[in-house]
Amino acid sequence: MSVLSDFIISSGSDVPDYDGIKDFPDDDRCRFNRITPLEAAGLLEALRGDGDRIAMISEFPLLTPEDAESWTMGVPDDFVSSLAGLDSGGVASIAERFSRITAEELGWTTEDATSVVAELVALSKRAQEAEMKMYLWNAL
Repeated sequence: MSVLSDFIISSGSDVPDYDGIKDFPDDDRCRFNRITPLEAAGLLEALRGDGDRIAMISEFPLLTPEDAESWTMGVPDDFVSSLAGLDSGGVASIAERFSRITAEELGWTTEDATSVVAELVALSKRAQEAEMKMYLWNAL
């Protein structure tokens, strides 16, 4: 079983009603697997250059009921701004760190991580330009 892991952006002040299936603009989401708040915190650690990703998990707060069939978490503002500010060299550097930090959970190569980071950079830039918030959605 794999965890569905979509990063979505929304302009509303409420947590977006998202289930991974409903009509949702493709430009407003990145669809992945296996990225939970633990792995997202690993990317945040890579972006910040240091820190304790276990402690950083709390920066991805659960915004939907715990007993739901899917969960939506908030994403820290500096996660979005740091990603949006990356150029191609920055993407490569962050992807290398991200793949190393999450090697035990994900086992991704740097190339795998580069694809994920590059997609998130584009989504983050869109979020900033449109003044939207980013969320992480997970489902089993």
